[in-house]
Amino acid sequence: MENNKIYRDLQIHLDKYPIGFPAVESGVEINILKHFFDPMEARVALALGLTNSSVKRIAGRLKRKQELYMPEDELAGILHCMFMSGTIRRSDRSPYGYSNAMLVVGMFEFQVDNLTREFIEDLHQYFDEGFKDEFFRTTLPQLRTSPHMKAIVPEHKIDTYDNMIEIVEKFKGPIFVADCVCKQGEALIGKPCLRVDDIEVCLILGETPYEDRGQARKISKAECLEILDRAERSGLVLQPGNSKDPMFICCCCGCCCGVLTSAKKFDKPAELFATNYYAEIDYDTCTGCGICIDRCQMDAIVRTGKKEVQLLEDRCIGCGLCVTTCKKGAVALKRKGKKTVPPKNIELLYMTILMQRAGKKKMMLNLLRLMLGMQL
Repeated sequence: MENNKIYRDLQIHLDKYPIGFPAVESGVEINILKHFFDPMEARVALALGLTNSSVKRIAGRLKRKQELYMPEDELAGILHCMFMSGTIRRSDRSPYGYSNAMLVVGMFEFQVDNLTREFIEDLHQYFDEGFKDEFFRTTLPQLRTSPHMKAIVPEHKIDTYDNMIEIVEKFKGPIFVADCVCKQGEALIGKPCLRVDDIEVCLILGETPYEDRGQARKISKAECLEILDRAERSGLVLQPGNSKDPMFICCCCGCCCGVLTSAKKFDKPAELFATNYYAEIDYDTCTGCGICIDRCQMDAIVRTGKKEVQLLEDRCIGCGLCVTTCKKGAVALKRKGKKTVPPKNIELLYMTILMQRAGKKKMMLNLLRLMLGMQL
């Protein structure tokens, strides 16, 4: 019972973050935390915050709040193990600072190459019981949908943050690729990806903990661009992080991706995505061949007759997959009237999400706490 209290306290602690960790009726969220943390690690995680803290500061919190004295070298070893197992974050340089990770994007993605069937089943249950509502609660999503460039007509002056080819070409740091954790997870429960056999499609821009853990390999810009091109040919949606300098680009399918599969369960999934485009069909030109139906990962195009299809605007996220293979040119991407501009960086993204969740008054107190090095 004491152990369960530790995990419940940790659940409440993590639920304060931009993307929370809500309790659900079945209590499956406690099982998920037990997948990530043993009881001692859960106590250490309770002493971490949203921003990085030094080992010395974390040791002080353990002593003051939990009456747990731990030598700093011993604590540093535990924190290193937690970081290597993908349950917490760490600063880029030594002396390291440590912070909590959110479930998504965070702890789940860090489990690539280290998944179990039991964990994936618990995660599915948690998404269905409540986490999907938490994930999509904010009006500023963690990810955005960027169109495939082959779907953009010349007269569209596309912004850099929506042009993944330009993002990659201009990027000055290292680029890595890793297996898609969603596709790995679905394969474990007997549902391999229906779009691709090669699941090494998760692109990471810049230094990454995946490299420290041996979960990613470094690639050239040329190979990165080939992966983006292959994603279009295979029918994968491009979902970069929702900032002007994205740290990753996910290549997602409607059969495995946790974001897309969860969004499809809502009545109007298009409202849940940050996207500047939508598809439009010229029904006079359309022959009803149905290629676009298979290409669409959001079930936004349906057949209404033997040679007739219909595009459901409430489901379209503007990825452009239906456009690039339409031989008759009957489908086109249109720019939305209201532009969705992403935050400058990931820090501003999460601060804005947190402000939406907490309200301006409470957010000012939160910022003051963070500035003073206190826990959120």
